[in-house]
Amino acid sequence: MAAPVQPVRFAERHAGLLLFLAVSFSLTFVSLLTGTFGQIGPDGDDVMRLVQVRDLLEGQPWFDLTQPRLGPEGGTLMHWSRLIDLPIAAIAFLLTPLLGQDKALSVAITLWPFASVLMVTSGLVYAARSVGGRGVLLFTCLIAFAVLFRHFRFLPGAIDHHNVQLGLMMVSVAAIVPRGWPPAPMAVSGACLALAAAVGVEVHLFVATLAGFVALDWAIAGAPARRGAVVFGASFAAVMAATFLITVPPLDYGIARCDAHSSVTLLAGLGGGAAFALAAQTASGRTLRDRVLALGLVAVLCAGLVILAGPQCISNPLDALSPQARELWLSRVDEARPTLALLDGHLDEVLYRMGTQIVGLGAALWMVWQGRDRRVGLLFVLLLTVSLLFALYQTRFYVFGQLFAILPLAVLVARIQAGEAGRSWPRLAYLAVLFVSLPAVWGIAGKQLGRPDALPLAELAAEAVTACDPDGTYAELNTLAPGRILAPASDAPGLLLETRHSVLHGHYHRNTAGIDAALTIYTAKPDEAYAGLRDAQVDYLLVCPADADMQFFARYAPGGLIASILRGEVPGWLKPVGTGGPALIYAVEKR
Repeated sequence: MAAPVQPVRFAERHAGLLLFLAVSFSLTFVSLLTGTFGQIGPDGDDVMRLVQVRDLLEGQPWFDLTQPRLGPEGGTLMHWSRLIDLPIAAIAFLLTPLLGQDKALSVAITLWPFASVLMVTSGLVYAARSVGGRGVLLFTCLIAFAVLFRHFRFLPGAIDHHNVQLGLMMVSVAAIVPRGWPPAPMAVSGACLALAAAVGVEVHLFVATLAGFVALDWAIAGAPARRGAVVFGASFAAVMAATFLITVPPLDYGIARCDAHSSVTLLAGLGGGAAFALAAQTASGRTLRDRVLALGLVAVLCAGLVILAGPQCISNPLDALSPQARELWLSRVDEARPTLALLDGHLDEVLYRMGTQIVGLGAALWMVWQGRDRRVGLLFVLLLTVSLLFALYQTRFYVFGQLFAILPLAVLVARIQAGEAGRSWPRLAYLAVLFVSLPAVWGIAGKQLGRPDALPLAELAAEAVTACDPDGTYAELNTLAPGRILAPASDAPGLLLETRHSVLHGHYHRNTAGIDAALTIYTAKPDEAYAGLRDAQVDYLLVCPADADMQFFARYAPGGLIASILRGEVPGWLKPVGTGGPALIYAVEKR
């Protein structure tokens, strides 16, 4: 008779599956509890992604990323990758004969985020096993669950591309943690890193950091790392080339786009990956000096290809925005703001987003100093340093740092608990380190230390949305003849998804003409605003007095159109067409 399986051994053997199931169940429970299960995610980019997927299913050509209903006449060419549209559209396409398109899309957007959850949890468990020790695995799972159990990027309906990038980055990082440069994991790392880069430019500095670490690690290791380095470079180059051919139309092969996969990223990725593979193949058995020289030549080649193909891409693509757009639009986009800008009234958000990263960086530095896991510690020191700097620049990057912090924190906690951290660490200190590893602890501390009357950002956003009654507004708009609407930028995705109308602008930097036109209209005196509305061919004006944008423009330009409307001074050329709901809908009179 077979001996019963011991629970501890079972949990250890199937840790990846158990962590995935626990996180998935928790995310599903949160979604059900909030009444959002089966619905699109709360982020505007989730909604806009669904619009793009639906357009693809309804016959928009694969290579045509134009959103015809966004912006002035002619629409806006989006910079988002079809690599994310494809699996969502495929699930919906397969289920449509059984469920109809609307229900099939609902199932697709509900299921798709769990693919990213699987990548993140699998990567973390694999990395924990590679570092070694039952304790590291246990605490990796505990901290990972605490970070992920209600993470907004992984909730059902969250189909923006950032969760996929998080998953791909975690798999890529985890695959280079094992000692000995095993070829199969190194090939996976290179391929996932290239996929993350092809999906969106936001991760390019993380990609460069990880690739740089691999290159320097090879230079130090030499011959033992040859096979792993060769397949890493080759797989990176191959996937960069394949994704370019799959997503870029042939007529655009020579166009350098700095905010999407294009000839610039192709040449840098293909040239850099192939050159690194060649260097590893030919120079692994040579001296350290020769290997460093070879890496220098690879770096010069990559830089030269970028400068040759797209010198303008050395700068930030957002630098092309007008001063007006940078001041009145970009600086007010929540995810693009510096994290420290939230200090005024939202200390809990600052500590929640930064606390775990900072403690994680300290744990990674301890790993380097302690020596036992120096190589892995150095890897996470680099990643967490980049993440912290990025989060200080734009707060949206904090999600990368929280995930990167999990493994070094788990290693430190496990070593202290096992009595392997040195005499200066009492064994019970692991509880304190575990406690400060949790983002929720930092958020609660910030709430206690901050302004007691300040509402959480998520609650403020939810109240603003509820106050404007979007469902009622969509219903009213759908009774009107299709036309172009000037509405707050954050309303654009919902209007495109739920109505037949077009919108003048949204939170998409390629829509520069629409953004500038909208800002000018909002802040201009009523007579001048009418000329702007006419030039932009706007048919309807949507104003919700409770909307933060409307309140901002009323304060910024007291003599402007929005301020006049909120005071009740509505120009005669604006004709009310709504039924008196919280959102005011006006038809622009044609003269």
